Amino acid sequence: MCGSFFAVAILTVVWVVRNSLSLQTVQRLHSISQQKEKIMFGKLITCFTLVCFTVTLFGCSSQEEISSEALPVREKRISEVITTSGEVYSFISDKNGYYAMLMDTIIVGTLQNGKKVTIPMSQVTRVSVMRLNAVTSTLVVVGGILVVVAIAVAAKQSCPFVYSYNGDRYVFDGEPYGGAICEGLKRPDWCRLEYLKPVSNEYRLLLTNEVDETQYTDEFKLWIVDHRPGLDVMVDADGKLYTVDHPFAPHRALDSKGNNILRWVSAKDPLFWESDMRVKDPKQPADYRDTLYLSFPRPKDNEKAKLVVSGSTTLWGSQMLKRMTELRGEAIQPWFTELKSPAVRQLLDFWNKREELYHLQVKLRVGSAWVTRGDIMGGGPFVTEERVVPLDLSGVEGDTLNIMLAPPAGFWQLDRFAVDYSADEPLDSLEVAATKAVGHDGADLLGTLNSADGNYYVSPVTGQTATLVFPAPPEKADRERAILAKVSGYYDMRMDETGKPQSEKLTRIAFEPGYPVQFALEEFIKWRTELLEANRVEREKKQ
Repeated sequence: MCGSFFAVAILTVVWVVRNSLSLQTVQRLHSISQQKEKIMFGKLITCFTLVCFTVTLFGCSSQEEISSEALPVREKRISEVITTSGEVYSFISDKNGYYAMLMDTIIVGTLQNGKKVTIPMSQVTRVSVMRLNAVTSTLVVVGGILVVVAIAVAAKQSCPFVYSYNGDRYVFDGEPYGGAICEGLKRPDWCRLEYLKPVSNEYRLLLTNEVDETQYTDEFKLWIVDHRPGLDVMVDADGKLYTVDHPFAPHRALDSKGNNILRWVSAKDPLFWESDMRVKDPKQPADYRDTLYLSFPRPKDNEKAKLVVSGSTTLWGSQMLKRMTELRGEAIQPWFTELKSPAVRQLLDFWNKREELYHLQVKLRVGSAWVTRGDIMGGGPFVTEERVVPLDLSGVEGDTLNIMLAPPAGFWQLDRFAVDYSADEPLDSLEVAATKAVGHDGADLLGTLNSADGNYYVSPVTGQTATLVFPAPPEKADRERAILAKVSGYYDMRMDETGKPQSEKLTRIAFEPGYPVQFALEEFIKWRTELLEANRVEREKKQ
């Protein structure tokens, strides 16, 4: 009985440690001196959610200028702003490399067309901040989070970064095996490489450690997929390939309050739907979840569909992974050992389906009931991969496919939904191993990364980089090409493993439905209160 309880209690934090990030106050700059080509972030401009911390996503009636209090004083590298109405403003830099600037309660900058604009912070929901030292070509962990005190940036703790060479520079293109925080959770992952281009009949990539963790990469291969022009190629959570031909966007999208969210979930773009944690009350169970309703056209007699989803874990949701894991204190390592048990993994699956923090259930309207027919796996938040969720439509009636999602407050950012009913078409797919793989210490990694055999490339220090080269087969004139990285491994986060386990909280997380979200909201309120006070003091110093 005691052992059974321990097994159940173990599940409390396993899915609560998926894709972990921490909000450390300052991120190191990481120099990669061994690379010959210049390195740059093609997706360095990373959006971080202000809605979770400071402003209301859809609450346009709220004019509270709280967000300005949480922004760094005189932030000068705001490269993009998204407003609560869905407008996107992209700024150009000046000769000093500065973009738009936060000035008290407004953002001031020059747009790409040369027009100068002023945007009140009360209208801002998301921002992007440039973090790049272009002079020394040093890498910086992607993005700066504006809601951290002074010039602080977010320190990600979840997985390695993959960079693709596009013929001119290396571009941030993937973050595989997020959430695999110990060997018991090791898993393969697939990253669509959007920027990879052949150079001299080869593909060049970097695998970097840019966070405070030890990374263990077991396998790194490329999937080269040639297909008919006009098709899109995607994978599901298990790595199965699908073709997407004629996806339908939703023709209706509402939240539980009846707000039209169609603009926020119809296309892969900078607009994301997210919860507004600022207005959530941890004492009110009704605030623990949002509910989204999506409606799609359904051709007659279709019994199968492919739901295309672009979404990921929020920054705060990722932060909660680490916070909840550290509740175990000195029992973290024994807990990691238990995670190798298949029985414990089954318990984890049960818990995750109940809470949906990092696996979001997809429910279809079948008759008068909502029936679970799939789930969306969390990831990110830096790279939002598009995935296919195969759906069984048996029992669904009529010419409309209705889908319901109930994301826990503050844990999900959702970008695009579409449904494709086309049959999968033949693909010319090839798995290729690297022809050159050199570790940070100059070691030959070919035998290490060419198979998933438990022989790991170990990267224990921030700033370490492996260089990989793959053959690029000739492309056919009548075919288009998609390339995915298949990467398997796990990582060891740097956590506080001192002190006794906080048994009361862990037990409630394990057995009390909804408590993980309640705990996350309580932690958010404490964090935000401390943040605003620290930034108030900082502003007074500047005056």
